[in-house]
Amino acid sequence: MATGLLKLARVLYTQERQSLLTLARWASVAGALSVAGPVLADSDPPDVANGTGDDPTQPLGKIELLDRYTEAPGPGVEEGTTKQVETNTPFARIEAPFSLAPQWELNFRAEIPVVWTNGVTPENPTGATVSGFGNVLTQAWIVHDLDQRWAVALGGQLIAPTSINGVATDAWEQVTGFVVRAMLPEISSGSYFAPQVRYGIDFEGNDNGNILRQLRIAPTLNINLPHSLFFTLYPSPDIRLNYGTPVWNQTGRLFLPLNFMVGWKPTEHTVISAEFGIPIIKDFPVYTFKTQLRVGYLF
Repeated sequence: MATGLLKLARVLYTQERQSLLTLARWASVAGALSVAGPVLADSDPPDVANGTGDDPTQPLGKIELLDRYTEAPGPGVEEGTTKQVETNTPFARIEAPFSLAPQWELNFRAEIPVVWTNGVTPENPTGATVSGFGNVLTQAWIVHDLDQRWAVALGGQLIAPTSINGVATDAWEQVTGFVVRAMLPEISSGSYFAPQVRYGIDFEGNDNGNILRQLRIAPTLNINLPHSLFFTLYPSPDIRLNYGTPVWNQTGRLFLPLNFMVGWKPTEHTVISAEFGIPIIKDFPVYTFKTQLRVGYLF
């Protein structure tokens, strides 16, 4: 854990200026979105005040700009060597929920990414930093509120091979998932526990012969804090078991990180957060470090 904390401090120092500049640029965009709020929504849903838009069983309309940075091991230029692959992915996320019936909702999401990476691939044999349009993600979740405390959601993602310059996989990816949520008003208003399980597979494409079969888990615990702050443990399904083709330097199936997010709602409709991931067990090496910055507008 000490090594992981040192790694966190070092990477945060090296990435600080770039990430903060990116966040500042996006904060100005979020400010513009907040001015345009009345155009995007005629009235406020009742849960905007306490919601951050992260609970899949309490969907909110939102427009977000995010910047994800990861480091992961990969093959080096010379055969038998290893390289630390750095990937930076700014992307836009849009979500739109629709009421189907009392206690039933359907929520749609779309993500449009751009990718910078320096991995060694057949398209990039020297491992230079290349950029390109990434794979577009679409998602649909159906949500059912059982009562004021409990809710469930079931849905899936479809990720299309829209990337260029070899910055992402050339296969279609499908991810199905299920989540159960329990509100925790005993802790604070808006706090909740929402464990979810997802399973990802790929099909078509697969020009490099790799097969994706992954179980992804997120025991998400969100705690709303005073002064419009919040803390979320495992906001992403980063706990993974790999049943597909082993990746570079894989020695087992399990990837278990410490994954957490800290955030702030400066206004009722805007949210800013920073997410971090540090591996604890990396027999299946998804990343050696991860950070994700976000600025969003809720409506």
